[in-house]
Amino acid sequence: MVETLPSIYQATFTFSIAAIALLASPGPATLALAASGAAYGLKRSILFFAGITAGLVIALALVTAGLDAFIHSFPYLGTTLTAVSILYILYLAYAIATTPPVNDGQTATNPGLTAGFILGIANIKAYAAFAALLSSFTVGVTPTWESFTKASICLAVCVVFDFLWLLVGSKLRKLFVHRTWSRVLNVSFAVLMVVTIAWSFLLTG
Repeated sequence: MVETLPSIYQATFTFSIAAIALLASPGPATLALAASGAAYGLKRSILFFAGITAGLVIALALVTAGLDAFIHSFPYLGTTLTAVSILYILYLAYAIATTPPVNDGQTATNPGLTAGFILGIANIKAYAAFAALLSSFTVGVTPTWESFTKASICLAVCVVFDFLWLLVGSKLRKLFVHRTWSRVLNVSFAVLMVVTIAWSFLLTG
């Protein structure tokens, strides 16, 4: 049943706040973007950001279509995909931890479109958040628009706040020119990525 207009606005606002809380919080993608911004700068990280966004679009489409539940109905397939995603994120965390300091960073290979896409589509935290948001909330519009509205809000939150994480990371770049502090920053980002992927795995376990 379609709710009244004020109720729809209130439900949409509530859903948006929940989406921000779940999707904008620290996770493998957001921390990787901040680390990339700090290590390589904003311009050199744009393709990485675009790749993550594309991967999240696919992940969101899978959850919306219910294909994530289909995948997890086959234990071996779900376990394999989870293992691959965890290994890739661990690899990315290692690459960030060992990134040269800013002064030497011009010779480092920054993550690009493909790396971002893999991280976006393999982001366990994103799948858990999308599934929780799409199944636990309603905005009160017609069934035809319900999924579209919620998916659009989720995507908008991802794009806006992922870019903000990248921007914040790029601003930190100027503060960590010193070799020691640069290493501390990169290792800290890498450790946080590992912690968040472990937390995400526990949520989906």
